[in-house]
Amino acid sequence: MVDTQRGATDRDMRPSTLRVLHIEDQERDVVLITRHLSRAGYEIVSDRVDTPATMRTALETGEWDVILCDYSMPHFNALQALALMKEIKRDIPFIIISGTIGETAAVEAMRAGAHDYLMKDSLARLAPAIERERNEAENRRARRQAEEQLRLQSAAVQAAANAIVITNRDGKILWVNPAFSQTTGYSFNEVLGKNPRLLKSGKQDRAFYQNMWETILAGEVWHNTVINRRKDGTLNREDLTITPISDDAGAITHFIGIKQDITQLAQALSDLQTKSEELSAMTQQLWQASKLATMGELAASVAHELNNPLATIALRTELLADQLSGNAGQRDSAQIILNEVERMASLVDNLLQFSRRSHRQISTIDAAEEISNSVNFIAYYLRNRNVLVQSDYGADVPPIQADRQQLRQLFLNLLTNAADAMPDGGTLTTRTAETKVGEAKGALIEFIDSGIGILPENLDRIWDSFFTTKAEGKGTGLGLAICRRIVEEHGGMIEIESEVGHGTTVRVSIPAAANGNSTHDYE
Repeated sequence: MVDTQRGATDRDMRPSTLRVLHIEDQERDVVLITRHLSRAGYEIVSDRVDTPATMRTALETGEWDVILCDYSMPHFNALQALALMKEIKRDIPFIIISGTIGETAAVEAMRAGAHDYLMKDSLARLAPAIERERNEAENRRARRQAEEQLRLQSAAVQAAANAIVITNRDGKILWVNPAFSQTTGYSFNEVLGKNPRLLKSGKQDRAFYQNMWETILAGEVWHNTVINRRKDGTLNREDLTITPISDDAGAITHFIGIKQDITQLAQALSDLQTKSEELSAMTQQLWQASKLATMGELAASVAHELNNPLATIALRTELLADQLSGNAGQRDSAQIILNEVERMASLVDNLLQFSRRSHRQISTIDAAEEISNSVNFIAYYLRNRNVLVQSDYGADVPPIQADRQQLRQLFLNLLTNAADAMPDGGTLTTRTAETKVGEAKGALIEFIDSGIGILPENLDRIWDSFFTTKAEGKGTGLGLAICRRIVEEHGGMIEIESEVGHGTTVRVSIPAAANGNSTHDYE
C-alpha cells in the first residue's frame, strides 16, 4: 500500500511527456518499451531510426530527453551511435537495451559513453534509470553553463582595460590582471604576496589612507582619486574603487580594487581649462576693442562737433575782452571764460587722441629731455600742490622714435595724475634707464609718486575709458586710456604697480630709434 502510493507520487512528479529516440531495427521492441513507459506514467513522443543517416537527421531536427539503443543491428550498432552523437556534440542520456549484450560488450559501451544498459527481458528499472540520467544530464548542463560563465568572466577580467587587483583582508596581493601590469610596470610575480603600498607616491597623507581602511573594513565601498608611483618612478593619477568581499557569515575576506589611469584625462582637463581661460581673455580683449572702437567713433564725432563752437566762443570772448580794457572786473570775467574754453579745447584734444583721429609726426626724441620740458611746463601746478620733483636719468639711455606732441601729452597726463595722487604734497621721481622691448633696445621711463595709491579692486579698471577714481568733475577718465593708446601705438608697453598708502609706480617702455634722427608723418 505504501509502496504503491510512493510510486504514484513519483509518477506524479515526473514530466508528463517523454521524448524518446529509439535506435532499433525491430518495431515490436519499440512498442514493448513504449507500453512499459506509458504504464510508468509517461506520455511518450518517439521516433525510430536504424541507420547513421536517419539518426543524424533526428538529432539535428529534434529535441530528445533520452536515447534508447539496441546494442547490435544489421546495419548499425550502439558504439557507432555513440560516436555519431559525440561528433555532432549532443549530450543526451544514452541507454542501451539489448537481448544479447554480454558483460565485456557492456563495459566497452559504457567506456564509449553509454550511461546505462538493460536487458530487454528485464525493464523494471528502465523508468528510474531514465529519471536518474535525465537529472544527471541537467546537472551536466548546469555545470557547463557555470563553467562557461566563469570562463567568460575570467576572460573579461583578464581583458579589462582597467587595472584590477585582489587582496586578502590584510592587503596581501593575491591576483592582478594584465592591465595592472601595464599601468604600474610591475609583473604578476613581482607583486604576488606584496602589499599595494609599494605603489605609494607620498602625495597622500596618513589621514587619506586611514579613511580608506576605515571605510572598507566597515564593509563599504571606497572611491577616490589617488596619485601613485609606477615602477619606473613616474607618477600617475588613478580613479580607484575598492570593494570589500564577505563570506556567507558576513566576515570580510578579500578586497577588489579597480583602477582607471586618468593621468592623460587630468592633463587634458587642465589643458582645456587653460584654453578656456585663454579664450575668455581673448573674448574680453575683443569686447574691449569693440567697446573702444565704438567709444572712439563717438568721441571723434563729439570732438569735431565741439571744435567750431569753441573756436567761435574763444574768438568772441577775446574781442569782448579787448573792448572791456577799461573795466578790470569785467575783463577778468572774460578771461575766466577764455580759461574754461581752453580747458574744453584740451578735453576735445583728448577726445581726438582717444579716437585716433589726430595727426602724428614721428621724430627721434631724448626721453629725459622731453620729461624735463613737461615738468617745467606744469611747474606751477606742481608747486601749488607741494610736490617735489626728483630726477634720475640714465647715462646711456637710447633716444626713441615718437610723436613729440603725443609723447608730451603722455608725460603731462602721468605727471598730473601723480600730483593729484598727493593732495597733501609729496615726492615725484622721474627715472630713465636702458631696457629691452621684445628683442630690441628701448628706453624705460618711470614715474614714481609717494601718494595715496590705488585700491586693488580698481587696478584692473584703471585702463577702462571714462573710468576715474577722482572726485566728480575732476577728471574725464580718458587720461590713462589715452596713455596706453599712445604707448601701444609706439610699439611699447605700460604697466602700473600700486599699494594703498605707499604710492604708485608707472613704467613705460618704448623702442629705441633705429637709425638716428628721422621724421615722417602718418595717420
